[in-house]
Amino acid sequence: MIVEIPYKELASLLKVKASLEQIVKALDMFGTPVDEFDKDILRVEVFPNRVDMLSPEGIARSLDGFLGHSVGYPLWNLMPSGIETVVGKSKTRPFISFSSVQDVPFTEVALKSLMQLQEKLHVSIGRNRRKYSIGVYDTDKIGKQVTYKEMPLKEIEFKPIGEKSEMTGYEILESTEKGMDFAHLLGDTAPVLMDEKNRIMAMAPITGADYCKVTKDTKNFFVDSTGTEKGTDSVVTLITTSLVQRGGSLGIVVPGPTYLPRRMKLDQSYLNKITGLNLTKTKLQNALLKMRFGFDGDILIPSYRFDIFNKIDIAEDIAIAHGYTKFKGELPPSYSPGESLKVRELEQEIRKIMTGMKFIELKTYMLTSPSLLSMAGSPTLEVTNPKSSEYSTLRQSLLPGLFDVLSINTNAQYPHNVFELGHIFTPDEKLKLSGIIAHTDANFAEIKAVVDRLVKMFSIKAKWELGNHPFFMEGRTALSEFGVYGEVSPAISEKFGVPLAAFELNLERIL
Repeated sequence: MIVEIPYKELASLLKVKASLEQIVKALDMFGTPVDEFDKDILRVEVFPNRVDMLSPEGIARSLDGFLGHSVGYPLWNLMPSGIETVVGKSKTRPFISFSSVQDVPFTEVALKSLMQLQEKLHVSIGRNRRKYSIGVYDTDKIGKQVTYKEMPLKEIEFKPIGEKSEMTGYEILESTEKGMDFAHLLGDTAPVLMDEKNRIMAMAPITGADYCKVTKDTKNFFVDSTGTEKGTDSVVTLITTSLVQRGGSLGIVVPGPTYLPRRMKLDQSYLNKITGLNLTKTKLQNALLKMRFGFDGDILIPSYRFDIFNKIDIAEDIAIAHGYTKFKGELPPSYSPGESLKVRELEQEIRKIMTGMKFIELKTYMLTSPSLLSMAGSPTLEVTNPKSSEYSTLRQSLLPGLFDVLSINTNAQYPHNVFELGHIFTPDEKLKLSGIIAHTDANFAEIKAVVDRLVKMFSIKAKWELGNHPFFMEGRTALSEFGVYGEVSPAISEKFGVPLAAFELNLERIL
């Protein structure tokens, strides 16, 4: 997804001086390339594996390590929040986590970044709020106690953000933009958060109350995440660690994240094998520190990096730290070199012969309309539930498709010499070669010369006899076990205004 990052804001958050070119190159290395730079806005494409970089704070944190200034595990000031919580049962969203951030220098630009991060997380890992939702509040306006419980919609009443008056739960779902967008996530009840004065702070996962909303003047933040699955601690961590990147302290709230790192054993031989490098333990450690991991004999994974599942994810970060541009390209060893199938080699020779005789190759659809195929006999394989009647039947001949292409090109200059090499279904799948000659003097002798040259190429002896075929003129048709050729019947050629001569050979039989 695309995230808009003000360049000046990003530069001010970085603890190291870096040019625009350095920032762009570093973001490319992370797999979060800059899609566009316009009017001081970097449009950064962030993939789902790096949701910790959906904000300028998260990007600055990663770049500080990658560019060599602030390496290793991020250190945060942790302290008790002083906020007590009372968590009741919620059948709608049974999982909830809290945390707080205190004394944050905040601005209008920071507010926009926070709102963008919140919505991007809702859309991505939150699955449009179905899995997780997020609330951010001004701590100074809610007091020191928060209650979470389920309430009937008819009993819920508060003034939502951006509204002019108080509304009931039903009115919020029916009248507000967010309510209408996410009403399908609720039934007749909804989980709510209430402050120490029993005022409703939010109705999850829809909207918060106007009185405790965050503004550019907010300094102390209270954050919650409600969910239908485990993982709300991680969501809260993404918000709070981004906020604390601007300054301030993390406040611990129960239930909520502890911000302790996860541990993983360092497997030096595995990491070198996967990356193709030969790094010493010290160099591996330096690469890990550069990617903001900690190291004390084990790898310490920051709590906001919940995209790290196993050793292969560590190997990817080692490769990023080393620099993809430093890897030398080489072909992997192969003990089973590929080679073309004999039938594909034959097809290529056929194409050379046909183009040498001034034919143009066409490719038509295997699925076509029953009406087009009716002149080749009743369709044998039809799609049960086709999207379109024009593409509902598998072809049992290549010629109807070629006729169809010629029919929409009657204004083009003649002669038209076309061919197709493809599969038909009768119902067995077979490889066939068909060709058509269309001009004012197209005749039996001309198409016979083409077929004779092909037969000679195949080194076969074909016994051609006069016969009847629905596509061809009586008395001007030659048949054998290998196919058919002749002058096309007037019933078909009259539609083109010129004589047609054609052939169709069964390559399966020839081979």
